[in-house]
Amino acid sequence: MHIVPGFVVRQIAGETIAIPAGPAARELSGLLALNGSGKVLFDLLQTEQSEADLVQALLDNYEIDADTAQADVAEFLGILRSNGVLIESEAEV
Repeated sequence: MHIVPGFVVRQIAGETIAIPAGPAARELSGLLALNGSGKVLFDLLQTEQSEADLVQALLDNYEIDADTAQADVAEFLGILRSNGVLIESEAEV
């Protein structure tokens, strides 16, 4: 899975914001505010990643347990899916 191409990530007033541009602007009419872990995951999703890869990234970057990392990744992916900006890989569909 990966993010629809075309997002620009910027720091605005101390917040990390993903702004859709190009093809992404057709899929999402708004902004995505990213916290620290959200930015880590969003950055990784610029290329093809598995859910396990994302969970491992949170475990590597934060002092959290596997259940918390799994829940955080599932929540984040759910938000991306509901906004139509996540492209599932053929193997996952």
